[in-house]
Amino acid sequence: MQKTSKALLGLAAAFVMSSALPNLAKADELTLCWAAWDPANALVELSKDFTAKTGTQMKFEFVPWTSYADRFLNELNSHGKLCDLIIGDSQWIGGSAENGHYVKLNDFFDKEGIKMDDFVPRL
Repeated sequence: MQKTSKALLGLAAAFVMSSALPNLAKADELTLCWAAWDPANALVELSKDFTAKTGTQMKFEFVPWTSYADRFLNELNSHGKLCDLIIGDSQWIGGSAENGHYVKLNDFFDKEGIKMDDFVPRL
């Protein structure tokens, strides 16, 4: 239960922060990939508010836990185009970092011209 609560809190924070950036470049549609479980259903509900605030439509690709790692690690390693966002398992951190699936946010911000002033101060 505690793990589920933390996951939902993290997702809510991510959606709040992303909806606070309406003036940045945005996609018309984003596909989020994750495991098929109850917190994923909550994320679908949270996305409705995100869409209302940003105009960005959300699509979802939820996969059962039994094939979750294979499916999305293959997506990452093949540079697939299905997922715009993947919620990875904490056990993937080391391997995903070694394979270049994470970027330093300061490098990403510099490349994309994003400034900390673009964020709402209270967040």
